[in-house]
Amino acid sequence: MANPSASSIAAIGLALALLGGAGWWFGVQRPAELRRATAQAAAEDAAAEASLQARRREWFGEAADQPGFTFRSSGLGHRIVARGEGPTPGPQSRVRLTYTGRLRDGRVFDSVTTPSEFRLNALLPGLGAGLQLIGPGGRIELLIPPSLGYGNRAAGGIPPGSGLFFDVTLVSVE
Repeated sequence: MANPSASSIAAIGLALALLGGAGWWFGVQRPAELRRATAQAAAEDAAAEASLQARRREWFGEAADQPGFTFRSSGLGHRIVARGEGPTPGPQSRVRLTYTGRLRDGRVFDSVTTPSEFRLNALLPGLGAGLQLIGPGGRIELLIPPSLGYGNRAAGGIPPGSGLFFDVTLVSVE
């Protein structure tokens, strides 16, 4: 292979500089309609996020704004207090756990203080999804939207359309 000459290197450098400049020029000189479309998309994204945040506040009150919670597109919020160790459960796993379930007003609607066994896919969808994020010995706080809880039906003392708060400790996975 021949060594490139100084003029070849200079020509390649000039070509790259021209291409870079053209990219800059076309980036700066975008048509007005493209700028408007980009601004409109950003405004729509901001409006969608504001709407989602308003729904979270409706379901969970001030808890929706607490630091450390991560929200999924499903509306499920979680904060991992302790990851635990070992394998995380799958949908068919049998798990032993303790938990406390509360409503937005702080009222406890269910509590299991002695480890009890459940099949993960038999639990509320939001509870099952959240438990798959931790291993045995882990603890998680969940904010479950109505769509992953009891939906628009009443259940026991739980009003229709309620957001649910769970504090769960995963004791073991079988």
